[in-house]
Amino acid sequence: MYLITARLRAPESGGSRPPRMPARALRDLVLALAAPEDRIEHVYSAMSPAGADLGLFVTQPTLDDAESVAARLCRRCLGEAPGLAGWSLDGCGARLVPCLADAVLLGAEPGSVLPLQAADSRWDLSRN
Repeated sequence: MYLITARLRAPESGGSRPPRMPARALRDLVLALAAPEDRIEHVYSAMSPAGADLGLFVTQPTLDDAESVAARLCRRCLGEAPGLAGWSLDGCGARLVPCLADAVLLGAEPGSVLPLQAADSRWDLSRN
């Protein structure tokens, strides 16, 4: 499974940005437009001043396949959703987006403090 991040940029109109689609509605849209062969396991979305950031968990055989599927799905959303008229895909790939790293990878809200995890006792990591 690969975590592919994508940034959707909202259009500017007269120096201001149009109203945003709620993050949950965007996530639901991505999931609704995903085909079974896309193999999308989970989607995380976060709104930003410039548009939206997505984290797509994609089960594909290779990273290239996962990135291609994610980009096609994002373009499908931009082409079919009236609420995203004028928006554009501003990047899609297997790289970290800081606002997603805290929430998606660490399972917490940005800026929160997580307790330390106990060491996994299945592995002997001591040096001999």
